[in-house]
Amino acid sequence: MNRLTLRKFNLSIIFLILFTFTPVALIQSTAQAAMVDSQMIEEGQNASTLREINEKKVRRALENKIVAEKLKSHGLTAEEVSNKIASMSDEQVHQIASLSDRIPAGGDGATGVIIAILVIVALVLLIVFLWKRV
Repeated sequence: MNRLTLRKFNLSIIFLILFTFTPVALIQSTAQAAMVDSQMIEEGQNASTLREINEKKVRRALENKIVAEKLKSHGLTAEEVSNKIASMSDEQVHQIASLSDRIPAGGDGATGVIIAILVIVALVLLIVFLWKRV
């Protein structure tokens, strides 16, 4: 086979694969949902008041690596923070608990960004490699 015929053959195989799998990718499956337990209160621990729920939420946020580092950089220890939370009013604890929802669960998100960039680079390299081959 000469080079032009081989190229047409490769392109026809690529288009055949695309046209075969694209309709399959468009098939929708039904959504399934289920009830899950609250992550705010651990099993076996019943919080009776809104303040207890908010305190648990704040303490969980304080376990975050970023928050712990920020508090440490300001010269606060975990004991000082616990004492301060205990002396706060219900409204102040609720305000901090509502602000703690904004803290990312897994850290600063840098790992996800790095993985996404690596995946994009790998895809671009794969496309360039295949384009040069065809």
